[in-house]
Amino acid sequence: MAAIVVLGDLLVCPVLLLASTGVIGTEPTTRAEETAAWQSAGKLYFGWLAVGATSFAVLRMPKALLAHVSTMLLSPIAPLVLLVSSGLG
Repeated sequence: MAAIVVLGDLLVCPVLLLASTGVIGTEPTTRAEETAAWQSAGKLYFGWLAVGATSFAVLRMPKALLAHVSTMLLSPIAPLVLLVSSGLG
């Protein structure tokens, strides 16, 4: 089950990033639209994190809970680590 949770999280995080930058959906053209897109993606991200963590805790699935929380917290850091390690950062 934990592997499925990680796979789902790894699919959700990039979609939220792409939606917040306008690659998916409408591209923000003003600063206000850009801010709204980032805030929307942030709300969805933290909602997904909270609902998933709560669900796995209530269902007493500790491996899935640990996998979900760690994947959701580490996945936004991964692109930064790749940039720094490649020398572009």
